Amino acid sequence: MKHSFVDPYCYPNTSILKNLADIRDAHLLAATEAALVASQTVCIEISYPAINDLKQLLSIHRILFGKLYPFAGKFRMHTGRMTKTRASGSTVVYGDSAFIPEQINLVFKALAAEKYVTGLNPQDFVQRMAYFYSEFDAIHRFREGNSRTLRLFFSGIAKAAGFQLDWNILAAEDLQQQLYAARDRAVMHGDLAPLMALVTRILSSR
Repeated sequence: MKHSFVDPYCYPNTSILKNLADIRDAHLLAATEAALVASQTVCIEISYPAINDLKQLLSIHRILFGKLYPFAGKFRMHTGRMTKTRASGSTVVYGDSAFIPEQINLVFKALAAEKYVTGLNPQDFVQRMAYFYSEFDAIHRFREGNSRTLRLFFSGIAKAAGFQLDWNILAAEDLQQQLYAARDRAVMHGDLAPLMALVTRILSSR
């Protein structure tokens, strides 16, 4: 007999994430989370450390979500593969939680081998950033907050490489859904072109 998956991160019989404030209303939790992340994002943006390693990635997630979620700064566990269906009807499947530590270490080794994509011209930086962004996204190391953490993490990488990423441009031009679609295409099909086009749009030299 096949048993349906029970998400260990959610309250029983709901899709609401367990949280430190014990909020059981989905709309209230979403609003609380958005407000918290907005305020914590400002704290992170004030000073990006030069370190671009796993410790820094976990730290960003912990700062963003630590006041709300007990899993902040920790890899997701016991969830298997994660599947998301977009409003457009497309589906993206992320890696199995059992392999997150091994897979993310491999990506960080590759990133370090490329000197954290420093010393590149804008075109090459865009290509390598899109590649590593999609690799991290495919692993989907956290139960929630992967995208927001990655944006800040890669803003730090861009700063160290002499560039600036203005993610607000995508929000202002209502391109957020295009970003999701571009990331999903990179994850599912290895096609970086749409993601590279969006990165190019928000990239500038410092």
